[in-house]
Amino acid sequence: MKLKNFIKKLEEIAKKYGDNAEVVMADNIPVATPAFRENYSGNEKVIITDKE
Repeated sequence: MKLKNFIKKLEEIAKKYGDNAEVVMADNIPVATPAFRENYSGNEKVIITDKE
């Protein structure tokens, strides 16, 4: 998914559930502080994870 589309989807979710909705991963673990990784194969990929 392209970052622009991802942001648009997040904005739609925020409108539906409010800005204070809690983010929970698929395995039902709350996400406290996401980490953004740019060291991944390919120049145009960013990984969002809960691992430091």
